[in-house]
Amino acid sequence: MRDPVFAALTAQITAVEDALTPDRVREIVAGEFQQLPVARRTLDLLVASPGLLTAADPTSPPALARLLLRLVEAGARTIQAPGCVLCGQQRPLPRQLPSGRACNACSRRLTRRQGSCRRCGHTRVLKAGPDGIEYCLRCWKDMKPDSTDRIIIEIRRHRRIAASVIEQAVHRLPSARDRRVRLMLELHAHAHEWFAEPGVGSVLFGAFYDLLIADGARLPPRRCGGCGTTRTLTERVDGKISCRRCYRHAHRALCDDCGDLTHLERLLSDGRRLCQRCTNTLEDESAPCVRCGTHRLIAYRSPTGPLCSTCRSSSQQDTCTVCATITACLFHRTDKAICTPCSDAASVDVCTICARERKCRWAGTARAVCEQCANPREPCASCGEVRLRHKRAPDLSGFLCWACTPRIIETCTGCGDDRLVNGRVDGHPYCPLCYPQQPESFRRCTRCGTVTRLIGKHCARCRADKMIREMIPDSLAANDPRIAQLRERWFLGAPSKIIYAFERGTLACTLVTRLLSDPTLRTHTFLDQIGTENQTRAVRSVLVDHGLLPPRGELLARFEIWLTDTLQTIPDPSERRVITQFARWRHLRVLRGNATPSRAGQISWRRVEITGIIEFLRWLHHHGSSLATLTQTEVDAWLAADARPFLHHFLNWTARGDRSRRLTAPPPASGRLNPQSISDDERWRLIADVTADHAIDPHTKFAAGLLLMFGVRAAKIVQLRIEDVTITDDAVLVRLGSAPLVLPVELAPPAAGAASNRSARRMFVESVQQDWIYPGARAGHHMAPNTLNQRLRSINIPPRLARTSALIALSQQLPPVVLSRLTGLEISSAIAWSNAVGAHTGAYAAEVIERVGFPLPDRSR
Repeated sequence: MRDPVFAALTAQITAVEDALTPDRVREIVAGEFQQLPVARRTLDLLVASPGLLTAADPTSPPALARLLLRLVEAGARTIQAPGCVLCGQQRPLPRQLPSGRACNACSRRLTRRQGSCRRCGHTRVLKAGPDGIEYCLRCWKDMKPDSTDRIIIEIRRHRRIAASVIEQAVHRLPSARDRRVRLMLELHAHAHEWFAEPGVGSVLFGAFYDLLIADGARLPPRRCGGCGTTRTLTERVDGKISCRRCYRHAHRALCDDCGDLTHLERLLSDGRRLCQRCTNTLEDESAPCVRCGTHRLIAYRSPTGPLCSTCRSSSQQDTCTVCATITACLFHRTDKAICTPCSDAASVDVCTICARERKCRWAGTARAVCEQCANPREPCASCGEVRLRHKRAPDLSGFLCWACTPRIIETCTGCGDDRLVNGRVDGHPYCPLCYPQQPESFRRCTRCGTVTRLIGKHCARCRADKMIREMIPDSLAANDPRIAQLRERWFLGAPSKIIYAFERGTLACTLVTRLLSDPTLRTHTFLDQIGTENQTRAVRSVLVDHGLLPPRGELLARFEIWLTDTLQTIPDPSERRVITQFARWRHLRVLRGNATPSRAGQISWRRVEITGIIEFLRWLHHHGSSLATLTQTEVDAWLAADARPFLHHFLNWTARGDRSRRLTAPPPASGRLNPQSISDDERWRLIADVTADHAIDPHTKFAAGLLLMFGVRAAKIVQLRIEDVTITDDAVLVRLGSAPLVLPVELAPPAAGAASNRSARRMFVESVQQDWIYPGARAGHHMAPNTLNQRLRSINIPPRLARTSALIALSQQLPPVVLSRLTGLEISSAIAWSNAVGAHTGAYAAEVIERVGFPLPDRSR
């Protein structure tokens, strides 16, 4: 049973009639009432007057009269169907007379009149034709044999349509009584104007016109006289054919409940007429959805029971009625099943208000309007601001905006705070934080059946999987095993991360399907053009990891793009050519020759140098000079304005190539050793704290140990590869320099843990195993040194001070050569540290001797 109303009607009838089984009565009731409001009114009438089932009252409403007649025809004995008020026979009673309802035969006898026939002139019983012209019954019969030929003649006077097409359409017309004769008369009188404007033709002409088009006639389709659409046209407004929507708009009236001028949706048993908004507030308009179990407003009453709007429009496998593809469709199992791409494409039109091409209501019609323009804005009844209408004011004086709508604030049953009510359990209010924690708020997932908190009728796992399938359809995964592997890995991702990424609407999510569908777009050049590096980094890394895009040095590529764009700002072609050659010789040659990917620090100072040189050339042009006429005085004037150490290499290079005079500029100052550090006790305390804390990630713990014990900087640590770490049964060795370094027992477990987990974060899941011990966010790149330093600072380790302290201690214990071979420190730096520590120790000893007054030995003897 589709609705409790039908069950109640069945109970009312079976209580009186025992000749029919309840199943038979239920079948008749379900088949008779196509509209639920009519069934409700009939039930209310029978509850108030049960005697109407046996009274055979000819004044009974048409719906009740039809139901009783069906029951009598099925074999009911107690129930009595109303008879014709004139002949008393139990027949369908379509005609309403002052004394009751009458059958068709009696109605025709009442309306029959005699007069002069328009065709033959005899006084006989007449029958009305088009435009009120009356013909006798004999003439109607005489005109029938040649009606088809005359229809063909009339049509061919106005349209060039093949006679065979017209004849085929005529034969497809229903042959009831005199339809062909009536069509012939209508065409004789109105063929010219009706073919020019098909919407004003009669119902018979409209049906015949559609048959002509279906049989191949080249005629424009009939359109709604209001909106111009070609959808189903079953109504008439002002003499023109109309769609249901325009008909409802033309027949608006005042709602008896709220007083709005709108279309009336429901007629109650007490005679009140309600609009859609007021109808939705009635108790019987809401029921538990048979699919999700939520008690909500009923959107569709299916044969299995009521459905809410979400479940009715949810996508399920079906054949799309537009593209004929078997895929997830809206309105599945109906004749309106349509897939999401076809639905989106059909709803795109040019808004008649803002003239923008957007998803519109009433797309394809003259009333197309986008969602932004369709939402009415008017002054708020409370604040007076022109805003979107949110709710009607309690005194019916107008509408309130969202900000002025009073919130439902009550004491939460869970936390006891006065907060906004998000839901109720057994009548008790709960706030937005407490309600999702209540088991009563859980629902059964419509896909997997899990009872949990749902997101759009699905659990988080099913919703995330659905989003991934929409982004990577089955057809794409079937064509390429690499794409299939990528999708299977994404299915293992955290649902919360996937849902959050989709709800944010990031560029990465929209790019994936486009790139996977079209292999020609899977290039680094296209990704560089479609968005910034931050927007495309995730997609690029995923494609590189799965072999769908070749790897490249990302920072170097970005630097080359920046260099090309920056050099275009130099107006002088000759100077632009000079700086281009300098950039290729000094910077690109070195960066392209590196065995490891370029780091951000290697790129940043090069950008500073090139930018400074371009500013220097602009300064020269501003002062009427150029690179070819440059003098030492001008160089000194430029350097005197600020500390600009980037001219030294450029001036030397231009002088060697005879592009300028031999000029001098101070070279960049080399970095000096800074002896500021933490104490050895503090350093060993940090080592003990880090190695004992099990909450620290193995990668961070391993890096902290290398920094605190051996003074290895972050830029060196992040360049470790899997072949640089050797794990044996006795020890763990790491190769930082030319000789392997045996790690202490405290660092062996973190080193092994870091080497076994070499995955990096990607879009939804961790990446596949990388060669780097510290993989970065970019595929093929290691982690940025700054990122590792930030991790060390988060566990209270100052990287610079800790490294200095470790190098001071090692320089006192090891020769520079050994220190360089074990830690990978440059030999020149190792010697500098050794000399600095030795000089600092000697100065410290001399200061102590001088302070205590101990006599220094006399070396002159």
